[in-house]
Amino acid sequence: MAPAVTYKGYTIQPAPRQLVDTGQWELNVFISWTTEDDEDSRHFVKAGRYATEEEATAQCIAYGQQIVDGKVPGSSVGSINL
Repeated sequence: MAPAVTYKGYTIQPAPRQLVDTGQWELNVFISWTTEDDEDSRHFVKAGRYATEEEATAQCIAYGQQIVDGKVPGSSVGSINL
């Protein structure tokens, strides 16, 4: 599994999955954060296929950053107090 990245207080963990039938990779990312009282995590999958694991990992991170920034309609994470 690729190393996690911290972005604006959130931990983005890329976890691309290789598809058995085509050998291509799809985006699979976990975003977690800690508040004063709790820890939380959400899982996101995005349609799309990538030729290499490296490309999919980079896209997982970029997608996670877009979610944190509120730029992905219908996908969000809780706000945190830093």
